[in-house]
Amino acid sequence: MASVITDRSPQELGVELAALLRVDWRAVWPGYPADETGRAEWCAAFGWQPLWAEAGLWVRTPGGGRLHLSSAAPGRPVTRASYAVWRVRSDEPSDHATVTAVALERWEAYLAHMGSLLGPPGWQGAWDSPDFPAPPAPGRWGDAEERREQQAPYRLARWSYANPLAPMFVLDLHCGPGTARGWGSGSGTISLTCHGPADAEASAGPGWLL
Repeated sequence: MASVITDRSPQELGVELAALLRVDWRAVWPGYPADETGRAEWCAAFGWQPLWAEAGLWVRTPGGGRLHLSSAAPGRPVTRASYAVWRVRSDEPSDHATVTAVALERWEAYLAHMGSLLGPPGWQGAWDSPDFPAPPAPGRWGDAEERREQQAPYRLARWSYANPLAPMFVLDLHCGPGTARGWGSGSGTISLTCHGPADAEASAGPGWLL
């Protein structure tokens, strides 16, 4: 039986996205302070509450979301900010079809709500689309052959802007069977990620040394 780990409504995603659109990303991308006091003050400027450090910094947003800021170390550039809005886990192959059906329904609802705030995505489609875009970082989704074999990401939508400091927003859906991230056959997740110019391997943006 599949277990629901995270289940944010499209309206909750809209609240989080609206808050992210108000963030001064010019102050985020250079990185967060190493000391606890400085880090708390830095987070407070964005309305965030620091939680813990793990491959970057985890923060609590005003909307109650748990946002992960990826960074090599304190004081180094933040490459992206992401959080899961929907996640289900199961080790039973028999759950795959059910989880996929629910995931696709949630994906469409999230996509519609994001579109009401950001407009139509610059690209959207499925894992088998012939023009599926290159990943923001090589190896993150695997090469084309691996992506087709694993059907991952299963769905993806991307919004990008001319301003080099503006995030590239990506909404992606991963679901079984047997993805590289180690989920069971009935598992899946939908994530919102803000890719920044500090991502040295990003498909857009100048790239900074990490």
